[in-house]
Amino acid sequence: MARVAMVTGAAHGIGADASVRLAEHGMDVAVLGADEAAHADTVRRITETGRRCVFVAADVADAGSVDRALARVHSELGDPEVLLTCVGAVDRGPLGELSDQDWAEAVGGPLRGVFVTSRAVVDPMIKNGGGRILALADVVGGGRPTAARNSVVETGLAGFVRTIAKELRPFGITANVVAPEPAGTDLTATATAGGSAYAAGALDAVRFLAGAEASAVSGQIVHVAMTA
Repeated sequence: MARVAMVTGAAHGIGADASVRLAEHGMDVAVLGADEAAHADTVRRITETGRRCVFVAADVADAGSVDRALARVHSELGDPEVLLTCVGAVDRGPLGELSDQDWAEAVGGPLRGVFVTSRAVVDPMIKNGGGRILALADVVGGGRPTAARNSVVETGLAGFVRTIAKELRPFGITANVVAPEPAGTDLTATATAGGSAYAAGALDAVRFLAGAEASAVSGQIVHVAMTA
């Protein structure tokens, strides 16, 4: 029986490419999101690999919505062994120009989505003897001007995965972040069609961390840097 991956943030760009890469390595994939039409190309690409794929409408920041989505994934594909949340960067301007709502949406939204979806998959992963919780995060701020939001999200993700990695280690569940490093990264660019020079390396890191060979790697922030 094929392993099942549940992916959020896969409508386009490297998030979509990561979903396809998991399918190419033998996983059935459930794609969660708010807009089915926006995910149609991702679903098509996954099914063309020969793996099963289902789109499930969900608000990943809403616990009830995610629980209902997980029930459908279980019914149609099986329990997810891999959770991949794709978090993109959005610089909203200098600190002095950020509104309270800008900050809440740009920081609280992504972190809550990772928290809610991760919490939802813990019980089925424990029941089935293990799993992989991954975030693909184009949020490396590195002190760049106007990147306060990205820096906070990156730090939040790092603390979150390091904490849950220790908590979930006895159950065979790992938690890691893949973070393309240079400032020019764009999750809306694809690895296969004019995307960043190192995007394929980020996809390879996702595939490795989702696999059995990465069972001893947990709590890590894997920075994928440009090499050429």
